[in-house]
Amino acid sequence: MSKKSVRIDVSSEQLSSLRKEVFSNQRLSGEQRRRAVRRIMPLPTDGSHVDLYCDGNFVGTV
Repeated sequence: MSKKSVRIDVSSEQLSSLRKEVFSNQRLSGEQRRRAVRRIMPLPTDGSHVDLYCDGNFVGTV
C-alpha cells in the first residue's frame, strides 16, 4: 500500500513558527523535522508525504 501525498494550508502565524523552529534548522533529520512540525500542527500519523502551503504558495515538505 503506497502512502498518499497530503496538502496542508497553514496560517501566516503557523508559517512564522515553522520557519523559526523547523525550516531554519538544517541539522534536523526528516523524522526530527516531522516531530517539530507536529508541535505546531497535527500531521497524518501514517507517514504520508505532507506539502505545506501558505496563501497558495509552497512553503515546504515534511
